[in-house]
Amino acid sequence: MALAAVVLFHGRHENAIPRSKRLLSDEGSHILLYMTGHGIDEFLNFQDSEELQSHDLADAVKQMKEKRRFKELLIMVDTCQATTLFSHV
Repeated sequence: MALAAVVLFHGRHENAIPRSKRLLSDEGSHILLYMTGHGIDEFLNFQDSEELQSHDLADAVKQMKEKRRFKELLIMVDTCQATTLFSHV
């Protein structure tokens, strides 16, 4: 999984990442994730350098739910074929 934001959703990050850049959520958190880029079926590309596939997004949401890292999670995707990113969620 190449997308740094999704890695941070898992709660995994390098020690060098400052606290202010970490997602410090819990079971009471309301999270808005907004993503934009170039999209095709089940795929989102950010500035031609990072990518997100639908199964990566589904895995991140599943793990966050299991770890009770949110109360509500709203994901907005502004790209072509955006709805296909949710095929595994």
